[in-house]
Amino acid sequence: MKKLFIVLSFIMLAMASCVSNHKSKSDSGNIPSLKPPKSLDDQWSKWLIGQWEGTAKSDFGEHKDWVTGDCHTSFELVLNGQFIVRKGQARIISLSDDYIKQLKGQNLSDSDIEKIRYSTFENIEYYSIDPKTGELTGYLFDSLGCIAQGTGKREGNKEIINWIWSGKGQGTSVRVTEKINGNNFISIEKYTLPDGSIMEDRVEMTRQ
Repeated sequence: MKKLFIVLSFIMLAMASCVSNHKSKSDSGNIPSLKPPKSLDDQWSKWLIGQWEGTAKSDFGEHKDWVTGDCHTSFELVLNGQFIVRKGQARIISLSDDYIKQLKGQNLSDSDIEKIRYSTFENIEYYSIDPKTGELTGYLFDSLGCIAQGTGKREGNKEIINWIWSGKGQGTSVRVTEKINGNNFISIEKYTLPDGSIMEDRVEMTRQ
């Protein structure tokens, strides 16, 4: 019974902290409204929803296509339509000779390199639109232990998000997603690492 009381108390506190931002009037005597804000119903958000598949490749400085892969991404509205959740999975299909040479220089065994060659990667994002500013805001988590906080905007057929990385990842990145047509988009993300080096990922996706 005590545990149930604690859980209910936590839920009520969470609700109170959130609904305080949705009062219909500023008068402190009014009870906050529990009416949720309008769900995301803009054309871009509705277009994204669904399953997508495609290919990915990455350049690091002068090293072109040091890793390539295939990928699957899904977009769906969650939490009463207040957020879009993006779930991505990628599988490596090739490593460049330069990268394999670098791995061997780090004294990795052939079996370790084979594990990397056939490894997979996952990430998940939650993001929404600030109703006051129209700015995109969200968080990203991935299977490498990285966390990123993003803010951005949409301009025509493009979505631009600036990410600040933390956790096991460092640096910043800018991701530009361009809608090609109703069933295709290209996403290019440029990373600036703490030492100033640049990495660029390119993803091409088709709706399933």
